[in-house]
Amino acid sequence: MTNSSAKFALPRSSNSNQIQLFTHLQTKHKQIYVIISPPRCSSTAFSRVFWEQPTIRYYSHEPFEVTYYDGKDLTTVVDKLNKPLDLLNIERIQDSSGSSLLIKEMPYQVGDNFPILFEIASKPIIFLIRDPRLNIASRIEKKRMVGESIYFPHIETGWELLQKKISYCEKHAVPHMIVDSTEFRNHPQEVFPQIFEKFMLPFSPEMLIWNPCEDEVSLDNLDGKHQHLYARVLNSNALQPAHEAVPEIDEFPEEHGIHEHVEFCLDIYKTLRTSSNRIRPQTELLSIPNM
Repeated sequence: MTNSSAKFALPRSSNSNQIQLFTHLQTKHKQIYVIISPPRCSSTAFSRVFWEQPTIRYYSHEPFEVTYYDGKDLTTVVDKLNKPLDLLNIERIQDSSGSSLLIKEMPYQVGDNFPILFEIASKPIIFLIRDPRLNIASRIEKKRMVGESIYFPHIETGWELLQKKISYCEKHAVPHMIVDSTEFRNHPQEVFPQIFEKFMLPFSPEMLIWNPCEDEVSLDNLDGKHQHLYARVLNSNALQPAHEAVPEIDEFPEEHGIHEHVEFCLDIYKTLRTSSNRIRPQTELLSIPNM
């Protein structure tokens, strides 16, 4: 995995001007938390728990999305980060007492600009994962729902670039954690306390409950094109358990190399699950024999 990080191991001098566009954010916010996730890995639901952490007041939803889909430059991203969602404008259950910012982004959308997030983020950076048979099948289904082609570019499944970004962190000794979607949904009271402890933030079970807010919040950056992707989370009042049946590899079409790509992503997923940086449910930790 180390060699694959070369694409993102940019010398500071080559991108320092770009990074300077964003460093002012560190003076505006006490902390800046960054979540990187492939599509359909429950990242918005994961973020929703952070919305209830009292010290987090602001949320920026995929600010680099417009650079990927609309070809916008980084000044547009800066503008979006300067105007995040103010969580005081939604009916939070937990009172807010801070100014911290949460940024959630996709690997393929931030792309080569990942070092910007690496520079401004409070560490550790969070990487979400989910069995690729689930997240890719879910993305295919969402494409079908709105009449779009299911043969989207493989880079948009997120796995190859996620691996490279984690390798970047490993190469540069950047603190990071890997969290599995199925595990944080099924064992939230075992997983989230560990996550918040690493940020030295308090956690309470009440943070796992919230008010529906679809009428108050729009997370779409593309004139409504992706708003349907967030309706379930914004209408929810808690995390939903992960009971989805995992498709067999053979259920994925051979056309456009989808079947082969799912196998490739599954290998990455299995490797990442062995990482010492993965947050494990307490029940799993207790089952590991003492060495």
